[in-house]
Amino acid sequence: MTVKNIWRGQKVILRAIESQDWEAFHVNDEDSEAARLSDIIYPPRSTDAAQKWAEEQALKEKEGHDWMLAIESLETEQVAGTIVTYNSDQTNGSFYYGLAIFRPYWRRGYAKEAIHLLMNYFFNELRYQKVNAHVYSFNKASIRLHEHLGFQLEGRLRQMIYSQGSFHDELIFGCTAQEFYEQLGQSK
Repeated sequence: MTVKNIWRGQKVILRAIESQDWEAFHVNDEDSEAARLSDIIYPPRSTDAAQKWAEEQALKEKEGHDWMLAIESLETEQVAGTIVTYNSDQTNGSFYYGLAIFRPYWRRGYAKEAIHLLMNYFFNELRYQKVNAHVYSFNKASIRLHEHLGFQLEGRLRQMIYSQGSFHDELIFGCTAQEFYEQLGQSK
């Protein structure tokens, strides 16, 4: 009997963070360029602190629809990044997400598939109707990805991000469930 897992794609599976994932996150923490593209550069973290963080994430109960999930590569069976949902508004059916792919997995289709899996779940299972993503204006790869996925540029927050000695804009992209399914050639 084949079991269908809606969190599993062709390249990745979205899953809870496990305590043994600490090392992959710790190694990624040392990649300043990757940190800059998805968030900010934090001070160095000890291995003990990385282990404690992963243990806390592994034991954390899911509350509402704001989660942090590991993106695991089906090829390597290793953590390839994270996808986080936040500001999930069940009343109005909208949510935000953020994504970080670890450098060894860049430009392999992992981000696209992880986003598709997440959006499919939120739109099909939880009845959300809109997703938003904030992208830094200097993150050209993420801008191209969101445009390719059918997201619309809905806004620009000017000079919101300070990085590498200057201020940058934060772009707001949005996609409705209808636009998502049209992009996939499906009707909803």
